[in-house]
Amino acid sequence: MKLSSSWTVPVAALFAVLASGGWLLQESAGPSASEALLETVVRRVSENFVEEVSAQELYDKAIDGLLFELGDPYAAFIRAENQTTALLSNSYGGVGMRILAEEDGITVLSIIPNSPSSAIDLRPADRIVEVDGESTVGWSQVEAVSSLRGPKGEAVSVTVRRDGEPELLKFSIVRDDVHIVATQSLMLSDDVGYVYLQQFSRRATQELQVAINDLLARGAGSLVLDLRYNQGGILREAVEIADLMLGVGDMVVDTRARDPRDSYTFTAPGPDRYPGLPVVVLVNTWSASASEIVAGALQDHDRALVLGTRTFGKGVMQSVFPLPGGNYLRLTTGTWYTPSGRSIHRSRGEGDGTFALGSDEFNDAVSEAVQLGMGSTDGFVADRDPIPDEGEELQEFETVSGRIVYGGGGIVPDIVVRPDTLTVAEQDLRQVLLDSEVPFNDLAFRFAVGYHRDHPDLREDFRVTPELRSEFLDYLAEKTGATLDSKLVDAADELVDFQLSRQLAAAAFGEDAGLRRAVERSRQVSEAVRLLKRAASPEELLALAEQTRDEPTDQSLGPES
Repeated sequence: MKLSSSWTVPVAALFAVLASGGWLLQESAGPSASEALLETVVRRVSENFVEEVSAQELYDKAIDGLLFELGDPYAAFIRAENQTTALLSNSYGGVGMRILAEEDGITVLSIIPNSPSSAIDLRPADRIVEVDGESTVGWSQVEAVSSLRGPKGEAVSVTVRRDGEPELLKFSIVRDDVHIVATQSLMLSDDVGYVYLQQFSRRATQELQVAINDLLARGAGSLVLDLRYNQGGILREAVEIADLMLGVGDMVVDTRARDPRDSYTFTAPGPDRYPGLPVVVLVNTWSASASEIVAGALQDHDRALVLGTRTFGKGVMQSVFPLPGGNYLRLTTGTWYTPSGRSIHRSRGEGDGTFALGSDEFNDAVSEAVQLGMGSTDGFVADRDPIPDEGEELQEFETVSGRIVYGGGGIVPDIVVRPDTLTVAEQDLRQVLLDSEVPFNDLAFRFAVGYHRDHPDLREDFRVTPELRSEFLDYLAEKTGATLDSKLVDAADELVDFQLSRQLAAAAFGEDAGLRRAVERSRQVSEAVRLLKRAASPEELLALAEQTRDEPTDQSLGPES
């Protein structure tokens, strides 16, 4: 299938659309023709059912059941009382810290620069035991976050327990807007730059451009753009980021709705800002939505080589319809297509072992991955894939130059490179940690903060010694009561040392240092660097991909097996 064209709209015309939710405020529809029948059923049940059930509760159940039967995992009835984060976020502020709720309180993981928390003496590894005088013991992550967020300008009081301090510490934090920089960047070699884009948030395009320009000034002649674990964000940012590397008028994404009048084509409004720059885009199972729009557009226009594993396949747009009583209905109303005509979306049938972006199952899987130390690169559960490909036939499409790319949901990389598989010992260790519910990543970070405090002369090129590993395992046992089998740990020492090394580097020398430890171990990053070292132009890079696909390896182009 060749590239097709349709009418276009300016990027700003749909600025309210979120690529990982895609909201468009619209007028609500009229009442159903079967309204009278539904009212009769509700009344009969309310009056005669063996247990007392209010009519309001029955209507709520009817609404939930209707949306469930649609088979749309993103459809939702947003009740008025649940809109503080979804629809009223402009009037709310935060405190500017990354936190993790645990049984005995809230752990501060990091402080966001230039945020309210950075203006006071809060530190990573601090344990928040009270918020506004209320104990945080047993709080969920949602409860912890919602307690710290609130109206901008209002103060929230936190009580902190800090290692080494005999008394509890009290702080007052005035809530305000908090902006998290979307990028982290570093040089992988003398001439290969690397940018990790965490999300397509407000100002992500500007921050990415600043990062790329800085890398070029430091000597980068090629770029790795890492979209792994990036679950999407604002559609406008996705279009503008693709625009950085596409020509004027190049299609970025096509949205198709049931009503053609609601269909739109987004095109690049400006010229390629980095002509001739070889680019490898890294993706994986957890790359979704806006990440897939960017990866698909750059791939279809032969502007970048896509490397990694097949993406999630969240390619639908939701609209939000206002309803009586301050309620809203969120419903899927459109599908995203790449410039070559590939549908990004992948349907998820009941019982097929998959789940929707943003669902409890998806968030649990990501949380599990993060807690076990997977972070932004390869790790404990990096080989977990919620999209089964066995027996599936993928449809062929063509890029602007005639290269074959594959459709069928998600973005299939030009070169499939899987993370390193775990050894038997590493798999056993992972299972032990899961079964014992040990928050490995969090405890490694807390240990790292204390270790650096006690060893201020730690060098940035440190290595984890057997003595350091043993000290950490003693700490783990002290904090959780879980004693790991020494033979199992010794057999999986390389993985344990890597996770501890990354956390200690981040605690002692900043998040970029931790990121460097992670990417240096990544098989996918290493393969990207190897290819970029051999390519002087985007054309040479894509030619290398064609050579690689012809090689008899498990990293060839096409369906994952």
